[in-house]
Amino acid sequence: MNFEFFIAKRLLKEENSSFSKPIVRIATLSIALSIAVMIVSVAVLGGFKKQIREKITGFTSHIHISPFSLNNSSQADTFSLTEEEKKAILSCKGVKSLSPYIMQAGVVKSDEGFHGIVIKGVEKDFDTSFFKQNLCSGRLPDFSNHSSNEALISKTLANKLNIKTDDKLKVYFYIDMSYRVRPFKVVGIYETGLGDYDNKFVISNAGVFQKLYGISSDQYSGYEVCLDDFSLLQTASTEIYNALPQDKTISTIEELEPGLFSWLGLLDTNVILIIIVMTLVTIITASSTLLIMVFEQSSFIGLLKSFGTKTASIVKIYLYKAAYIVCKAMIIGNVVAVGVVSIQSKYHLIRLNQEDYYLDSVPMELNMANILAVNLAVVVISMTALLIPARSIGKVSPVVNIRKD
Repeated sequence: MNFEFFIAKRLLKEENSSFSKPIVRIATLSIALSIAVMIVSVAVLGGFKKQIREKITGFTSHIHISPFSLNNSSQADTFSLTEEEKKAILSCKGVKSLSPYIMQAGVVKSDEGFHGIVIKGVEKDFDTSFFKQNLCSGRLPDFSNHSSNEALISKTLANKLNIKTDDKLKVYFYIDMSYRVRPFKVVGIYETGLGDYDNKFVISNAGVFQKLYGISSDQYSGYEVCLDDFSLLQTASTEIYNALPQDKTISTIEELEPGLFSWLGLLDTNVILIIIVMTLVTIITASSTLLIMVFEQSSFIGLLKSFGTKTASIVKIYLYKAAYIVCKAMIIGNVVAVGVVSIQSKYHLIRLNQEDYYLDSVPMELNMANILAVNLAVVVISMTALLIPARSIGKVSPVVNIRKD
């Protein structure tokens, strides 16, 4: 055990009756609270990003491939990918699956009037895991049967139209300058919390629209590409763009939903501001506490100097003391943060308006890398900032301060 660490340890044990003891306690709690706030803020940001991304990509996938067209007609152009193009897409980095779809606008009638909806026709290779998780009642349609008129609608739309499972849903389509009616059998009702989608989307079979519009069974409005990891979005979209002819349009979910992802970006800014403020609180608290300890024990510092102890050694003694306070605060802060995140994740005590936030409670996602980053940043910044008040030790005169006693 070196000399500086030994003295610092003795001072920590013997300062029970000192004036600085309550100040040290307050400083410890203040730093602990700052660390807890930072970790919880990062957890909330991670939770929001993860759940919103999972919801939006579960509904509409990561990347969309559609034909490049300047056609402004109500009926979208259709196309098909060749087997070579499909293989090229599936070989791109991070690509998990590729599934076609047909998207068409329609009109439904309720007691309140007419409502515009969008019907999405999919094939049997459509990833249904997201809708299985968010199924309120009934079952999923049989997407493998092209003659099936089964449909999946949202709870919002079901309440608006006053229908339930096994009821008929009449949809009006505008085709060749006239309206055609197509009945659908509602076999399932889902609820995702994504208001913009729940208000208008109906999921059915692609074969229904291929027959309705008289197009071949290999023609679709577009293809959805699902990825293994959201972080590969830009990489995968670039590779897909390079793998396909220029008559195709490649759109990422961030481009299709700019408002939603701008909102998530704003959350990033808010969390960064919180971390900056909490870091400043930590720096100011630790520095002030160290100054108080130095001024209170100036006679002891003078005594050490009179014995020939170098100023650098004395600075180390008080940096050890400050480091002890910061480390103790880190332990408390981490325990509090993990407790808050665990309780919220299990019991969902903090509720949200689902229409505004797409979620019914505040999501929290603990990431060990983020926790370590916050703690490491606090240690590095705090100890660096403490070097400034520690310099005041060099100004303590041994003669003057010994006379004070």
